[in-house]
Amino acid sequence: MIDLHLHSTFSDGMDTPSQLIDKALKLNLRAIALTDHDTIDGVDEFLSYGEDKEKLIVIPGTELSIRHEPEREIEDVHIIGLNIDHNSSKLITTLNKQIEGRLNQKKQICNRLREELGYDITYEEVKSIASNTIVGRPHIVKIMEKNNPDKVEGKTKNELFKMISLGGSAYVDREFELNFEESIQLIDESNGIPILAHPGIYDVSNRAKFIEFCVKAGIKGIEIEYTYAENRPYINTDKAQWAQDYFPNFYRKQAEKFNLIRSGGSDYHGKGSNKIINIGDSSVPNEYLKDFI
Repeated sequence: MIDLHLHSTFSDGMDTPSQLIDKALKLNLRAIALTDHDTIDGVDEFLSYGEDKEKLIVIPGTELSIRHEPEREIEDVHIIGLNIDHNSSKLITTLNKQIEGRLNQKKQICNRLREELGYDITYEEVKSIASNTIVGRPHIVKIMEKNNPDKVEGKTKNELFKMISLGGSAYVDREFELNFEESIQLIDESNGIPILAHPGIYDVSNRAKFIEFCVKAGIKGIEIEYTYAENRPYINTDKAQWAQDYFPNFYRKQAEKFNLIRSGGSDYHGKGSNKIINIGDSSVPNEYLKDFI
């Protein structure tokens, strides 16, 4: 098995890149990819530690957040870039801008939670629990729960995430964020493969037409296997098992129709995160690996 969607302490994961490799080796996986949010800062450690591991192939990557464009049904869409050249000057410069926009957004969300909604929360405290430079929604939710037991009583994690996501009462747009086509172009110019991440979680009116749109925009691959039952919006709902059964089959057919590269991954963040997911849980077959080596 392989797992091409993993997060480390360089974004919102709990394990270092080296620890991800050690865990993958214990599980006898054939290949893994590091795909931290909007950053490649962990790739050097990942490749360096993995280069002499004969039983495991390590693939450099990143997961890009895309500018929201509701009129095109692009809302909270992510694109994974696999096999990227992490030394690309344009990639480094652009991701630094993307990170700056991300951090400013999270700071403003914390301000809205505190000043408008009465939550005991500061950006400084949220940042203090993030292992590296990337501050994400899971960090904000953790402090919301820790400091505000009365206000969050009766609310699920999914409901708290919705408060700070697009359309939520504390949401703030990013000042800088690549749009869909720009993200694909950036990955292409970094010699990577642009992969549509977890397509089944997106709220679109016609899933088949959305994939056709993505292909016309330049998407080269798609995640087929994914941990839908353990992720928003399906976790702890009566649609969890349906999503886990339906979406891989549906998107496998879309990959065949448009001749897309097949990918997949667990979206593992580590023990102690909000997700009860282990490396390899998505059961991605080794045969996908031929398109990445």
